[in-house]
Amino acid sequence: MRALSATGDYRFILPAPELRRYITTYYFFDIATPDGRLLDDVLHPEWASARFMLEGGIDASIVPNAPIPVPRASLTGPTLRAINIRCDRARMAGIGVMPLGWHRLIHAAAQDYANVSADIETDPALATFAAIWREIEGESDHFRIAEIFDTHLTAALVGSDAREAEIEALHRALANPEIQSVAQLAESVGMPAQKVERMSRRVFGFPPKRLLRRQRFLRSLGERLLDPARPWTTAMDVQYHDQAHFTRDFHDFMGMSPGAYLAMPRAISQGAIRARAEALGQPLQVLQRP
Repeated sequence: MRALSATGDYRFILPAPELRRYITTYYFFDIATPDGRLLDDVLHPEWASARFMLEGGIDASIVPNAPIPVPRASLTGPTLRAINIRCDRARMAGIGVMPLGWHRLIHAAAQDYANVSADIETDPALATFAAIWREIEGESDHFRIAEIFDTHLTAALVGSDAREAEIEALHRALANPEIQSVAQLAESVGMPAQKVERMSRRVFGFPPKRLLRRQRFLRSLGERLLDPARPWTTAMDVQYHDQAHFTRDFHDFMGMSPGAYLAMPRAISQGAIRARAEALGQPLQVLQRP
C-alpha cells in the first residue's frame, strides 16, 4: 500500500506469510521537500527497526539530544523515548522487527541496543542485515527489495527454537489492555516474575513494568492518531487515573507536552502513520500484535 503527502511517498509491504511472526512490515519512504527546506519530526517509541538509506540521508537522535547523521545502514533497538529526525531528502527501505524476530535474527541482548542505533556494516551481531544491505544497495524497485528481504530473512530463520512460544505468550500479554502489573503479567504467562524480568530485558529490551507503561501510552496515542478530532480525554487508556497522569507519561515518552506535539507540523510521521493504518490497520508498530 502507498500514501502520498506533500513531502513524501510512503509504502508498506507485508513480508512473506512465514515471516509475519518475526517481522511487522517492510516500509519504504521517499521524502523530498519541494523547496529543499529541512523537516523536523518525531518518531514514536517502537520495537526495533533496520533502516537502509538508498539515497540522501537523515539525522536522528533520542530526545532530547540533537540529531546527528545516521549510518547508511543502521538498526535502532527497542525505544522508550521518541526519536528526533531531520531531513530534506531521503529514500529509505526498512524492516520492522518483532521481539520474536529479535530473538531469532540478532545475536545479542535487546537491552544492549535499547534506545540506541548501531551501524549494520560494522556490528557482527547484525550479519543478516549486513548481507541484505550488500544486495539491495543501488536497487530502486520496492517489490524487488521486499523479495530480497524475504529471501535473506527466511534463510536466517531455518530451524526452530523451543523458546518461541514463551516469547509470543509474553508479547501477547504485554499487548493485553487488561494486564496492569508485572504480577498479572507473570501469572498470565505462567512464569515466575524473575523469568519474566530476564526475558523482557533480553528479548524486549526493557523491564516489564516500563513495557506495560509504554504499551498503555501508545494505545492512547494510537487512538488519537486514528481520529485527530478526538479529545485526549476520550482517547486515554482506561488505566490512566486522570489527564495529569497521561500528560506525565507523554512528557516521559515523547519529551514534550501533548499540546506541543500537536502543534508540530509532523509532515513525515503523519504521512507514514496514515499509510501504515491503511495497510495494516494500526498506526503504530508497537500496536501490531504477535
